[in-house]
Amino acid sequence: MKICIMGPSGAGKTTLSKQLATALSLPVYPFDAIYWDMTGDEFHKNSEDFITSQVNAIKETDKWIVEGAYDKRLLPFLNDCTVIFRIDIPYWKRVNYLIKRLFINRIKRQLPKETLVNTWELLRFSKQYNKRLDVFFNNHPELSSKVIVIHDISLCVEICNKQLENKKSLNNFV
Repeated sequence: MKICIMGPSGAGKTTLSKQLATALSLPVYPFDAIYWDMTGDEFHKNSEDFITSQVNAIKETDKWIVEGAYDKRLLPFLNDCTVIFRIDIPYWKRVNYLIKRLFINRIKRQLPKETLVNTWELLRFSKQYNKRLDVFFNNHPELSSKVIVIHDISLCVEICNKQLENKKSLNNFV
């Protein structure tokens, strides 16, 4: 199974991907880890060659979860995946989470560090995200049959677990 999870900053992509990975025994590849060099004190974009090599290496495997916001480099995953979970939660919840993440990062002194400027950029990006993603999906109608909009992450995990149980039951029957 190949799953893409898309959503704006602060929507819960990482939370959902970890829960699905546990439930479905799939490896998770956060697109941020492909796109950003997180080895230093601050976020820096990886080279195009590095990004391309990482995308190609993941695509060669037969099962994965890739989670990320939106970037044109996700298109190979979107074309290849079984399902696209699009997380759509209210903007105020995303704001709350991103601000909380900034403070937790500061308290724990995690690297790369979240800065006020970075958080402000994420908030602006998150505000425009749904409009940009709508335009993207309108330009790629071949993907529309794969998209499942998620308004509640816990409900998504529950549905996936039920689907997995049904599949196991059918396999035992046959």
